[in-house]
Amino acid sequence: MRRLTLGILAVVVLGVLVAGGAVLGGQGSGPDPGTDDGPSLDPLWVSDTGRDVGGNHHAPAAGRVDGEGYVFAPVSARHRSEGCALVALDAADGDAVWRDRIPATNCTIHSVSDPALADVDDDDRPEVIAATTERRVLAAAAVDGSVVGEADLATYGYARPAVADLTGDDRPEVVVADARGTVYVLDGDWTRRWTREFSSFTYGRPAVADFDADGSAELAVAPGQAGVVLLEGDGTTAWRTADPFETTVTWTTVADLDGDEAVEVVAATQGGTVAALDGRDGSVEWRRDFGDLAAVEAVGDGDGDGTVEVYAVAGDGRLRALSGPDGSDEWVTRIDSDPQMTPPPALGDVTGDGDPDLVAPTNDGRVLLVDPAGGDVLDSYSREASVFTHPTLADVDGDGVAEAFVTYGDGRVVALSADEE
Repeated sequence: MRRLTLGILAVVVLGVLVAGGAVLGGQGSGPDPGTDDGPSLDPLWVSDTGRDVGGNHHAPAAGRVDGEGYVFAPVSARHRSEGCALVALDAADGDAVWRDRIPATNCTIHSVSDPALADVDDDDRPEVIAATTERRVLAAAAVDGSVVGEADLATYGYARPAVADLTGDDRPEVVVADARGTVYVLDGDWTRRWTREFSSFTYGRPAVADFDADGSAELAVAPGQAGVVLLEGDGTTAWRTADPFETTVTWTTVADLDGDEAVEVVAATQGGTVAALDGRDGSVEWRRDFGDLAAVEAVGDGDGDGTVEVYAVAGDGRLRALSGPDGSDEWVTRIDSDPQMTPPPALGDVTGDGDPDLVAPTNDGRVLLVDPAGGDVLDSYSREASVFTHPTLADVDGDGVAEAFVTYGDGRVVALSADEE
């Protein structure tokens, strides 16, 4: 990659395009000003990372580094163009801080994976980690984009890397699954600890947790049509299941759904299945079928009833709150009609009231603020562009309330706030 550091523009102009900067106040229609009895979803800025394609579908990373907020946007463009890059944005105004460009020969719609923001080298400062179509995974310093570590891959990586202590040596490893299904575990010095090959396109992100509640970490991966595999810290197989998946696993999330200390793997498939697998042995705890194009991301006790919910979507445009222990419907809300696909929502406190909120994008370009207690849509924002991935929620200004960052198909990132203060 070639790094380009940009100066931050001193002048901020609301509602107009600033050279090298962003559209502040949003591009597209904002929330309905006619309601004043609830929270509103307000655009803060729209990044100047637009491309003449409509298929960007990788979510950004966001967080605070050295007291400053950053958003790290994976931007793809037309094949063999100069538009592919990992772009660091100032979270305050959306201006570009630095760009790591992908060479035109490697520029495709999958040029940069979903990035992670984590401390890889134990220096108490997070790096941004991403895999690229240059067939490598790298860590870049968050503040200036300088590359601090990298390793070669057999092919490009699609899903967000995981950073966690998998091997039990009290140091974090970087876990990457490339598009062909090869899993790499890399030490902090970027040497390979081990690899496993599954020979199947891997969409779902790898996850590290103590899935079987034995006191040691394991790695869950979902190599496409191979189902879900749990690997021990040394790379040996703990369990593997292709049942009940008849089609490719495209989305995964993990959580303890039933309070038994073991961590379940929730997998969603191209064919519309959402299933929860017991972390101890991979057995199916529950299964739901929603037609096609199921997706999951957010898991948590959204309604404060003491039970975890899984928030699932599918090709029918419906958002469902599923009870974690048994998968039954707690509520169902239709958020889109006849979509190409429905991106999954994110869960977090974006209103500042101390309770979680759902931020749910739709394929037709809307972003909805949804009450997780009953599925009511509280407000919305929209642009004339499609959305294909989940939002990223992060408190980038240090006020204790998360902002939402949504990647649109045209490559722009929108920052949204629903803080009622």
